[in-house]
Amino acid sequence: MTWNDQQWLEMFQMKREIFYHIVAMLGPCIMRQDTNMHQTIPPDKRVAMVIMKLASPSSLHYIASQFGMATCMVRLATHEVCQLLKEITSNKIICLANLLQVIDGFNEKGFLNCVGALDSIHIPVLCPVGKWRAFRNCKGYASVILQAMVGHQGWFMNIYEGRLMQDAYMFRNSPLPGLVEKGHYAPSLEKTVIHGVAIPLVVVVDAAYPLKPWLMNPYGGNVTDPQKLVFNYSLTSCRMAMARAFG
Repeated sequence: MTWNDQQWLEMFQMKREIFYHIVAMLGPCIMRQDTNMHQTIPPDKRVAMVIMKLASPSSLHYIASQFGMATCMVRLATHEVCQLLKEITSNKIICLANLLQVIDGFNEKGFLNCVGALDSIHIPVLCPVGKWRAFRNCKGYASVILQAMVGHQGWFMNIYEGRLMQDAYMFRNSPLPGLVEKGHYAPSLEKTVIHGVAIPLVVVVDAAYPLKPWLMNPYGGNVTDPQKLVFNYSLTSCRMAMARAFG
């Protein structure tokens, strides 16, 4: 692979040294032995095809032509490498956020005891054959819905995927309410007591979500009360983390 550094970044959206670190990490798992009938794909080439697919909207056919491979080989390599990335790197790279830092971050935005901002978004997908009704959304294109909770920096902390659901319905069917209401989401954190009142951990949401003691919805209607205006402003400031996460 003879691209210069600029071409490399454009093709793979990562530096060359990071790419070869991934190759070294996955290499032992994707190395194959050549035979008299078949010459295997080198690990760096296999990883390069997959990274290019993940880093760009290029089709499998285009990527296959760039590497002189059959389209089916790019498809197989993509499934294999993605599965290995999940198995090998998840415990090294993906870790839970420090909830105390998250609470402090939201507190700086004006909201006490907040552990996350929750919302959902439509993710466009290629509709499986014969499944148009199951994937078609109200805007007329095929999608899945991602419900996500993020911390103050926009890092994903909890996700759930569904189809053709309103925010409130999807929320009720996700594992998140059960985790929070049974005390399993953050069992090590105690409630904050203010003037003798125990304040639970809360999650900020928009008006589409149900009213719950731990879900903080904005005041609706023509709000003129100064305290309610401050509340809505602080809630909106916290929910900006959601906008950053979804881009």
